[in-house]
Amino acid sequence: MLDIECLPIETFVVILKQTDGITLGKCRRVCKKWKDCIDGADWLWHELCKKDFKHSSKIAKEKCGIVCDWYHIYKNLKMWSDVTSFDINHITIKTKDMYDMCTLKRIPVSIPGNCLKIANNDYATIILLKYGLFIQKSIDNITNTSEAFYKADNFILSGDTVYFFDNRDVFKCDIAKDNHNISAEFVIRSDYDIKDIQYDNNVLHIFTDCGKIVNVFKDNSVEVKPINCPPEWVKQIQNVQAINDNNFVCFSRNFFKIETDDYQHFYLDFPPITALFFYSDVVLIGNKAYFENIAVLPKGKFAVRLDVCERKCGPVIVAATFFEIFLMEIDFFPNDKEYRESPPNKTFMYKRLLRLRDRIDSHVGKL
Repeated sequence: MLDIECLPIETFVVILKQTDGITLGKCRRVCKKWKDCIDGADWLWHELCKKDFKHSSKIAKEKCGIVCDWYHIYKNLKMWSDVTSFDINHITIKTKDMYDMCTLKRIPVSIPGNCLKIANNDYATIILLKYGLFIQKSIDNITNTSEAFYKADNFILSGDTVYFFDNRDVFKCDIAKDNHNISAEFVIRSDYDIKDIQYDNNVLHIFTDCGKIVNVFKDNSVEVKPINCPPEWVKQIQNVQAINDNNFVCFSRNFFKIETDDYQHFYLDFPPITALFFYSDVVLIGNKAYFENIAVLPKGKFAVRLDVCERKCGPVIVAATFFEIFLMEIDFFPNDKEYRESPPNKTFMYKRLLRLRDRIDSHVGKL
């Protein structure tokens, strides 16, 4: 019988592909050779993430970028069902400052005005302020800038494309690395006021205030379908957080509806919701004085925004109040706690932020 140690690495990887996450993790601990082989084939963990955590793994990877491999994403998401059994390290930071989530160090760039939303990839930074959307590409020199400003209510960054809407008009911008000419392309004018937009699997999903979902497909065909909700409660929907048209949460202060691939729930007398983060398999809910049963904020404080960022050793839950931000570090794997250092591409992000600061200062001066 052929010893497994004698198998070609390619054949060994094919065998590993047939296993599950727990088995693959055990194989990784057998010996250094197996560990190096599995660590060198991170796509194995990517396949498991798509199988076991289809939506949440995608959200997690988009947020952490190159900081975490798919291996770290998978084992973190596997632990979320036991999150309440872990201790939490609390850190408080000021809301007016910007911080690097890798190091939790302050970024020495002050953006004027109230920043409503910010998104990054390896070569672009997008900031939404109350009066508009600023897009900034990485620049080689001051004469070769790639930047744009648009009036917008909200936006999403999906790969190399920014989707945003202004009132009922939806646009998209190609911000690919080699594209130096940023321009907005009109997508569609909604017949209804827009609550939220999401892009998933080549479909743009537009959630409206009248309980309808408008799906815009790659061939520009359009489908309109209603949210499965009693008509008398549709007008109560104040907020929507979505992944796609089959996985979303609608909520107001005491009204909560969740719909996923696997289940649907509708609650009319839900405890007052002050903030929510939809992680597909997990939903973090903030209500006054506490959120879910993971942690308790100081007396008189309640979350108005919730977010999650995965690290190699576990997640950081971000709970923002009106005056400060509480970072809650959960060490699922304390032995994997790495030396915190920003990845190389963060230098380019800092340069983009400096350019954005100057642009915003100039824009404010013209208002």
